Amino acid sequence: MAAPAASPVSAPVYPLVQRVLHWLVALCLLALLPLGFYIEGYEKEAVDAANAALGPGGFDLLYALHKSFGLTVLGLMVLRLVARAAMGEPAYVRPLPPLLRLASRTVHVLLYVLLIATPVVGWIGVSAYPAPADFWFVADLALPVGENRALSEFLLQDVHAPLAILLAILAAAHVLAALKHRVIDRDEVMGRMIGRGSAGS
Repeated sequence: MAAPAASPVSAPVYPLVQRVLHWLVALCLLALLPLGFYIEGYEKEAVDAANAALGPGGFDLLYALHKSFGLTVLGLMVLRLVARAAMGEPAYVRPLPPLLRLASRTVHVLLYVLLIATPVVGWIGVSAYPAPADFWFVADLALPVGENRALSEFLLQDVHAPLAILLAILAAAHVLAALKHRVIDRDEVMGRMIGRGSAGS
């Protein structure tokens, strides 16, 4: 009598709270980064186009939304750090090769650093201008740092903007790596964050 076929190994997944926080940050980035690149530098063409499309104050609305999304990402990342410290991460059914594991760990650490540092630098820069740190039109969360426009311009143009570019590049690399695991390698790596999947499926 033939032995029954072995059932696929169930892949461990991240706890629900960590998965929800991850995807909320991802959704915020889909709005945050394009808005940031659009408003960067307050180019007259961008201001005029936004005001023409959205009415007077349209550009300021986009800027306020960018700041709101940025502060939201910062808050979500603080929660992610707490959740990660409390819950850890699920094991892999099949351990990644050492070099791939190192690359994955490095990208994840850099993403965490950038997802915190980029909004913090922007927050300080906006507050030092001084300008409102809009939070969804219900609060101004500007920091009490005192007016310093030279510092503000340095932080926003020379630090915040390059960090955002690096963040966009790393986020794109992270997405492509996840898709590779799902579509080409057909392993459980991406399933750990979407909450389903099994090894070798």
